[in-house]
Amino acid sequence: MLYVPFVASPRSAIGLTALEELADWYKLIIDSPTTVRQNMSPCKDNSSDEENASFCRKRITGHTNAAFGLVTTLKSSTILLCFLCFFVAQARASKRIVVAADGSGDFRTVQQALDDVPANNKQPVVIQIKPGVYNEQIRVSAGKNQIILRGEDPLKTILTFKLSAQQAGNTRLAFSTLVNGDDFRAENLTFENTFGTGSQAVALFVDAASASFQNCRFLGWQDTLFVNGSRHYFKNCYIEGHVDFIFGTASAVFEDCTIHSKGQGYVTAHYRLSNEENTGFVFLRCRLTGENTGNGVYLGRPWRPYARVVFIDCWLGPHIRPEGWDNWRDPAREKTAWFGEYRSKGPGANPKARVAWSRQLTSEEAAQFSRAKFFNLSVRGLTGKANQAVGTIAWADAQNKADEWSGSAEAVRIADNLLLYQRDSGGWPKNIDMAKPFDEVERPVLLAQKKETDSTIDNGATYTQLSFLARVYTRTQQERYRDSFLKGLDYLFKAQYPNGGWPQFYPDLSGYYKHITYNDDAMIGVMKLLRDIAAVTPNYTFVDEARRGKAASAVEKGIECILKTQVIVNGRKTVWCAQHDEVTLAPAPARKYELVSLSGGESVGIVRFLMSIKDPSPAVVEAIESAIAWFEQTRLRGIKWIEKADASQPGGRDRVVVQDPEAGPIWARFYEIGSNRPVFVGRDSVVKYSVAEIEHERRVGYAWYVEEPAKLLKDEYPKWRDRMAKIKQN
Repeated sequence: MLYVPFVASPRSAIGLTALEELADWYKLIIDSPTTVRQNMSPCKDNSSDEENASFCRKRITGHTNAAFGLVTTLKSSTILLCFLCFFVAQARASKRIVVAADGSGDFRTVQQALDDVPANNKQPVVIQIKPGVYNEQIRVSAGKNQIILRGEDPLKTILTFKLSAQQAGNTRLAFSTLVNGDDFRAENLTFENTFGTGSQAVALFVDAASASFQNCRFLGWQDTLFVNGSRHYFKNCYIEGHVDFIFGTASAVFEDCTIHSKGQGYVTAHYRLSNEENTGFVFLRCRLTGENTGNGVYLGRPWRPYARVVFIDCWLGPHIRPEGWDNWRDPAREKTAWFGEYRSKGPGANPKARVAWSRQLTSEEAAQFSRAKFFNLSVRGLTGKANQAVGTIAWADAQNKADEWSGSAEAVRIADNLLLYQRDSGGWPKNIDMAKPFDEVERPVLLAQKKETDSTIDNGATYTQLSFLARVYTRTQQERYRDSFLKGLDYLFKAQYPNGGWPQFYPDLSGYYKHITYNDDAMIGVMKLLRDIAAVTPNYTFVDEARRGKAASAVEKGIECILKTQVIVNGRKTVWCAQHDEVTLAPAPARKYELVSLSGGESVGIVRFLMSIKDPSPAVVEAIESAIAWFEQTRLRGIKWIEKADASQPGGRDRVVVQDPEAGPIWARFYEIGSNRPVFVGRDSVVKYSVAEIEHERRVGYAWYVEEPAKLLKDEYPKWRDRMAKIKQN
């Protein structure tokens, strides 16, 4: 039972008094009278109980002064208690729903009970969950506010589900329970994700304005508890995991909780983008324990540069590493992260050994993180699309997901983004994270940009969007994705030159945009897509026969272009330039630092594509053998291309070539035609023969050396030779 305290308790270490806590109770009566009535012993005069009085979150407005007035006026605790009981008895009733897996309640599942709650409900709804294991994914939707999930015993009432970020698409979707409704409360429950190790798997994801959890357990491994939004309060809870198992953007207070590490790793990973955000994780009188922690556990690391985490009056076990905090492999975050402790105790408390950039708080500083003061700050945190982006995957990651993931909610969300980014020409622009959430304000801007002529195949644009849409359509059968795909496919057919090459941009053919482009595997990426369409591979069975025929023809023309553009030096075929003239097919320059040369990088992709042809012509075989011979001739030995720290350079780093007799072979990105000397060019367009001679910005901002030819020579080419030998035998 919970009792109202009437005798002032001693001032705590962080300045919160029992008098203030009584004001908490007064506000709780105003906000949730049913909760108080159901948990308070009837008309019993009790002595002060500071522990129970502080269980709810402090949200005192004008009622604070009223509560203090009551204490002054009503000296007798019996009179005050009677007044409170009368107040509660007159309070409005809340709706009550019973969930029982055995069918003895109103519903068998928690989600069924939540679905029964009307959107934008105006009164508290208590969902009483009887003991049992409820294996279901639970969503408390936005608008379903004032929900109270109440169990009888967290060891006997378990909400569980098994789902990883790898399976779901991103961390935001990999939850067992999701809370989006405001003013949420949970009591005496276990929230669990049973996926285990190997991926993020969230037991509880709360993304709302205010939630509280009392006597609850949160079980998982990596990313157990995901807290976004604001003013979340955890009291007498047990939270376990091993890597970043308490993480998110929120302002959250953990009071008298047990934080248990199940392996080496990190307790917290807070996300804060600036000092303007009044967010952070505060741990008050918590106990940190661990098992099987190997090299130890860090108190936290900054998920974003301005992360803020403090531990106050906490007991730290021996598993906590002496240095305490990690910089997430980014020394710059040491200048911005706000990590602190106050009066830590236990074998893991080691203030002298802590990293120099963490803080040992004064009593005045610690007082600022009392629950009352911390939650009374005006909320300035991540909202809207910025908050929605936390935990989502990037476009580059989405392209590499398994096919079965392509029917997920996250894949569909990203596919809808692609439809907005698609230009009227049918293609897509480059260098945009098209998986990133956007808000409705941006929608008309994106729609207006559809008329732009910046469609391209450079940097993976257009052909990667088409591949993604095909995968999503195959699994969802949503016609909008099919229509977008076919429009983009027709764009590629229109963009191809009669000689078989593709320009970097279309329809904008200005400057070097019009050149046939092998750079960054642009043309090869297009040809791989068209090859798969022509071969009717599983993701492209929906493409009509006429377009499949066009795709096959486009690939044949592309191969002819490849053979004609292979550079011949002194009568011998070598490799290719990154760009070729669209009329003469001769090597052509692009940007100021991309002059006419032989490409040690892009030529690898071309050779791989030619080797993928099942029954190559003699001309294709000759092209492959000639290119392999050139790679053998131009390999560089005894050197490494490395990045190193250098305080004298911008950004504190540099890239240099160092001598290393044990180093494996590497190749220059560009070679001088005729001499095969590696060449390096800065923005002055002057050829240099040493990468150290070009300016720092270009030296660190471009891939001047590549290692891919090594795999081609060692593994892929020998296998291709064996396959060719078998073809000849047959």
